[in-house]
Amino acid sequence: MPHPSLTRPALLGVLISALFSPAIQASEAFGSPGAAPVRGPAAKSFVGTAVNSPSRVYFTGYRGIVSEVYYPALDTPESVDLQFLVGDAGKTFVDEEKRQAYSAGQSDKRTMSWIASTGNDGHNWRISKRIFADPNRDALVQRVTFTALNGHTVGDFNLYVLFKPYLDNAGSGNSAQTVAAAGGYALAASRNSRASALMASLPWKTVNGQAMLSNGFVGQSDGWTDLIGSGDSKMDWTFSSATNGNVAQTGWLDLGNPAAASVSFDMVLGFGKSQGDAVNAAAASLGSDLSTAQQQYDNAWHAYAAGLSAQGGLADDRYYLAALTLKTMQDKSNGAMIAGIGTPWGETQGDANQGGYHLVWPRDLFKFANALYTAGDASTATTVVNYLFNTLQQNSDCGAAEYNAPGCAAGYSRVGRFPQNAWVSGWPYWQGTQMDEQAMPILLAWRLGPSVSNPLWPKIKQTADYIVATGPWSYQERWEENSGYSPSTLAAEIAGLAAAADIARNNGDDASAGRYLSAADYWQQNVAAWTYTTSGGFGNGSYYIRINPANRAGSGADRASFNPAAGPDTPQTLTVKNGGGSHDARRVVDGGFLELVRMGVKRADDPTIVNTMSVFDSVLGQYLALPGAPKLPANAWFRYNFDGYGEHNDGGDFDGAGVGRLWPIFTAERGMYEIARQGAGSAGQPYFATLKLLATPAGMLPEQVWSNSATLPDGWAVTTPTGYQPGSATKSMGPLNWAMGEYISLLASINAGRIIDIPQVVCARYNNCRAAPKAGEVAVAINAAAGTQWGQQVYVTGNARALGNWNTDLGIPLDAAAYPSWRNGVNLPASQQIAYKYYRKNADGSVSWENRSGNRSLQTPASGSLNLNDQVNW
Repeated sequence: MPHPSLTRPALLGVLISALFSPAIQASEAFGSPGAAPVRGPAAKSFVGTAVNSPSRVYFTGYRGIVSEVYYPALDTPESVDLQFLVGDAGKTFVDEEKRQAYSAGQSDKRTMSWIASTGNDGHNWRISKRIFADPNRDALVQRVTFTALNGHTVGDFNLYVLFKPYLDNAGSGNSAQTVAAAGGYALAASRNSRASALMASLPWKTVNGQAMLSNGFVGQSDGWTDLIGSGDSKMDWTFSSATNGNVAQTGWLDLGNPAAASVSFDMVLGFGKSQGDAVNAAAASLGSDLSTAQQQYDNAWHAYAAGLSAQGGLADDRYYLAALTLKTMQDKSNGAMIAGIGTPWGETQGDANQGGYHLVWPRDLFKFANALYTAGDASTATTVVNYLFNTLQQNSDCGAAEYNAPGCAAGYSRVGRFPQNAWVSGWPYWQGTQMDEQAMPILLAWRLGPSVSNPLWPKIKQTADYIVATGPWSYQERWEENSGYSPSTLAAEIAGLAAAADIARNNGDDASAGRYLSAADYWQQNVAAWTYTTSGGFGNGSYYIRINPANRAGSGADRASFNPAAGPDTPQTLTVKNGGGSHDARRVVDGGFLELVRMGVKRADDPTIVNTMSVFDSVLGQYLALPGAPKLPANAWFRYNFDGYGEHNDGGDFDGAGVGRLWPIFTAERGMYEIARQGAGSAGQPYFATLKLLATPAGMLPEQVWSNSATLPDGWAVTTPTGYQPGSATKSMGPLNWAMGEYISLLASINAGRIIDIPQVVCARYNNCRAAPKAGEVAVAINAAAGTQWGQQVYVTGNARALGNWNTDLGIPLDAAAYPSWRNGVNLPASQQIAYKYYRKNADGSVSWENRSGNRSLQTPASGSLNLNDQVNW
């Protein structure tokens, strides 16, 4: 947007005046404390921050206006909205900016500065804004052009600014004032050790010697009530302060030459620990060269984008937007990344909902930090891993159980445990334990390699020990609602322990590695026995259920204690949270079983996976007839049946109950599964094309989109009310960082022709992939014919490190998919004579060696590969 040089008042060397100028009406607003405060909408049209800079401001937008702004950390919102009100000079109307037609887009496709345009053609006005954070200060900048249309001039309009502080993550207890600064006035607000200040390069309007600024209580004496709610379209109130309540601030801008067709100006919102700091930040920003600041902001983002992988030329603008959005969500204080920059259904949520999604969830953090690593940003992923283990991981035991921890300042804790979620500082928020969240930090550390994981080994060991002692049962699964045995949680636990074992061996701790692999193998061998029903009511009756709600059979670390007290064919009642009701656990399915493939625990063509896929598609899948959508049997999926986490069927916001809609992350997960099943990146293309259609006009992928109206099994009605279109974002959260990360992961998987982030240490162990031999190694395919009884597993070990060096807990498990042929593969040193032998592990973990005097022997070739075809007798 062209922006002419502006004449600004002298704003440097700002002094806060203890007394107001005579032009300010020194009076307190009436109506304290105002209406109950509510948060900003969760559907964001833009987000941004100054990357790699000292600025601690993170901003969002809603329908073309600035919405929540976060400072000094990503978990602390300081505002609800900052918008203009536009009236005519005759004072016959006042338009609220956020209710007008709008557009919002990046100023270019490799930066997070935004051009937002709003207007009302019928009332002959338009506003265009370039929005970015000052990279050198704690201030948000809007470079604004107001244009009169259809032959009108700016003199035909009155332009007001309306700002709603929500300081220190609360709408109550805010105090607002008009303060004098050298050369002008600022609208300042404060609460505790947080303060804001709003200033403009244009002067404020003066009427009869009175500066037209006001501070009021929302719903009582605020500017919206004065101008619009009163019905007279006139600014009658100029209150100098509104103390200790839910406040809003208003200023009437002097547009200058009434004959001009447009006027350009700057508006800056500064933040600080005190009112003086905030005013100084705003004034210094406003008095600086903002064109240079804007260029500095964009250049930093351009440099970041240039360092990302182009994914073999497949990377599109949405891919870069996803990566830049995720980078925006990293707090500059310690590297934490939040799940979403807002509060779901914020317009009906108040101070009581402190956390929203602007908290750290280890699971979400793993998903999108992993995606950034896939995108080529190893630095951010490394910072995240160090945050997880050095800040978020707990290091003490306190409390009897989750939500039963009297006297524990930070709530329930265990050495090595990661809390369910937390503030950016690492202080826990909710008290639940989710076992997938224990494993995922280990997986991210493993993927980043020994240079990252080895220094963290003592802490990784604590978490892995905690998984073995506590799992496989989980207090909550990935939907944070129910306890028991979950396929998705088991997938993460198994993968995490296999990764921990590899890190342990790299650090010379074979004893720990053996303990982790012993548990991981047993869980992998029993995941179907624990969570796969053969007496269900869908499909052919055989599929993974969402969760087996049984308790653990014992509290020890022996194998029998790992087992559930009841199997997945036992009739059990599952009470679905969020108003979902109580049902036979076999009647509740979800897509969590796909994590078994994603984590390398099961092959895509495993019969249990294939059977469940047909149920997943038929029970939870829908085809959204979006323009240009590829033809698929289903292209979007519900989270699970009986899901109550969503708007009510009449469109009312979720209030503890509702009806869940379709989640775009499943379109991505389904696409990656197809890549794994078909062994070709092209198999993911139809899902990738659909995923793009589920984004908002600004390119943001939301948590949920509206579904087709339908009745799911057992009479669960899902309605999209009039005014909403299937495939468009609901009001829950957008962008959801998890979904933005999955866009990257799916595109990269298409490019790679495989699931890009499948942990090879896991899939290779369970015969689901082959790791490429390193220099000096050759691939050895193992095929052993062996008869066994139910519950027995065949392994091989030998005098090579890759075979476990005769440690029966470190040996290689063989796969019985082609029983009685047991198969796997291993990479062994080239040109070496290696001794090896087969053994059985019984259900209790005891070992029986093959009936053979002496060891077997093989000679590895200097290059190429070797196939073993052995007959095993017991």
